[in-house]
Amino acid sequence: MNQYLEVFIEESKEHLQMCSEHLLELEKQPKDLSIVNEIFRSAHTLKGMSATMGYEDLANLTHKMENVLDAIRNQKTVLTPVIFDVIFQAVDDLEAMVMSIADGGDGKRNVKEVVAKLEMIEKGESPINNVRTETMTTINEGMLEQETIYDEFELTVLQQSEDQGFTAHELTITLNEDCLLKG
Repeated sequence: MNQYLEVFIEESKEHLQMCSEHLLELEKQPKDLSIVNEIFRSAHTLKGMSATMGYEDLANLTHKMENVLDAIRNQKTVLTPVIFDVIFQAVDDLEAMVMSIADGGDGKRNVKEVVAKLEMIEKGESPINNVRTETMTTINEGMLEQETIYDEFELTVLQQSEDQGFTAHELTITLNEDCLLKG
């Protein structure tokens, strides 16, 4: 299989690039099912190549993404911003897995969260309902309390930053109505 590894990596990168480009096109033209078909074909090819090469995690994630794309192209699922976000997240994870393989790794990555979201979409459920949110209270200069709700991704970034010794700060800036050059 090692003799095919380079070809697998290059073709995987190409298919993921195509997925990303087509997803950006689809954002602009969400009703164009021909774009969905292109993404589906790239995902389908990537799934087959991954399974053939023995990268089951990569094949499984691609399969879940492919199922959602199939539901979209067969008009069983309507594209929403949340679904776009989940598909983009899946493509990002797939790219990271392929890069791991290219760097000599095993291509494994914890993708349970994105797989669960893809499965929910496939079942017709909204993954946004299951996103864990937490509320943090901050006090601005005027000593007014303001609640900010962070989604799971933001909480993960905050936790990772804290684990690395960084301190997170949140700033709220209010401009006066008559402020010049607001931009």
